[in-house]
Amino acid sequence: MSQRKCSPNWIETYLDYTRFQEAPTRFHIWTAFSVLASTVGRNVKMDRGFFKLFPNLYVALVGPTAITKTTAADIGVNILDTVAPHEVLRGKSTSWYLLDWLGKRSAAKQSCVCTLYSGEMKHLLGDLNKAELVTLLTDAYTCPDKTNFNTKTKGKIPINEVCFNILACSTPEWLTTGTTLDEIHGGFTGRFVYVYADVEKCNSPFPEDFFDAKIRALRDDLIDDLRIISTVHGNFIITDQAKADYTIWYKDRKAECTDERLAGYFGRKRDLVLKVSMLLSVAKDNSLVIDESTLKLAWKLLSKNEEQMGNAFSGVVDDPALKYKDTIVVQLARSPNQEMFKSTLLKANWHKFDSVILDRIITNLVDAKMVETHTKQTSQGVDVLYKLVRQ
Repeated sequence: MSQRKCSPNWIETYLDYTRFQEAPTRFHIWTAFSVLASTVGRNVKMDRGFFKLFPNLYVALVGPTAITKTTAADIGVNILDTVAPHEVLRGKSTSWYLLDWLGKRSAAKQSCVCTLYSGEMKHLLGDLNKAELVTLLTDAYTCPDKTNFNTKTKGKIPINEVCFNILACSTPEWLTTGTTLDEIHGGFTGRFVYVYADVEKCNSPFPEDFFDAKIRALRDDLIDDLRIISTVHGNFIITDQAKADYTIWYKDRKAECTDERLAGYFGRKRDLVLKVSMLLSVAKDNSLVIDESTLKLAWKLLSKNEEQMGNAFSGVVDDPALKYKDTIVVQLARSPNQEMFKSTLLKANWHKFDSVILDRIITNLVDAKMVETHTKQTSQGVDVLYKLVRQ
């Protein structure tokens, strides 16, 4: 096997390669983890006795529109494309397409390993068959050796050797309207590592000026080492000291969760710590060993990310009158004269809320002196006009 070039490890070299790119460092860190997970697929695992644990990850980069989430993800996926050990499905992938793809791969006796990459999470999860796609991705997270998906039109579709990785980008605003509490409590979002940041790490108006021979050499090293990593196969072992440290943390882990929206995440963190540890190990060498230093670094990286993870779901609440408040403000701001009739707003949002909820939203906005209301006579009868108050 060829000698590795990235020192001290693949992730550190990746961060060195991206140091002049403006995106927050944590976006680059978790993009690097996603690339590694996509590269190893089902090649490496931990034998947990009753099941096998693979290091696949569902990662979502979350931040305001101005934060370069997609640019950060593109850098990693473009490197992954050069190695292409497994399929990368970009953009919008419906449940029907994925089932067809999985069925054809299984029928050809090929493993069903792929990465779903979406620069906009709403493109991946925002269509009419979202419920079916969520169910499919939830079931696939554990990388089952064999499973079946039952469909109306094609009957039972047998699937073999599944391994999905997801890398997607989102704004908190879309998570507010595009994620339900049912999905959170049902476990789908708990399978994601939500990486939130709202401040870029540097100001680099001309990053191309720094893309010199040294940076290009780093990219070549990353690609060469990724090819080596793609050939690594086998079972991980965990040292006795790492086992002892993990046991201590395992018994006290429930105290970590202070936000009920993240309960699913923390409930699965026992496996996530080991997944990240596996990826840290393959980033360093081919030994397939998790020692105490690797395990502690995994805890540290996850704990650091968890400090802001709740911010990604700041708008996900039980009360739709709070959930859609910002939606109404944006719609008023974009309308002519920053005003809309009640009937027009209801028609625009009929699939989100009813008249009772809209009244509560408007009451909150009126009390906050953000909106004023006027009763108007129209050709269709009396209607209420909502107007945004200029601050």
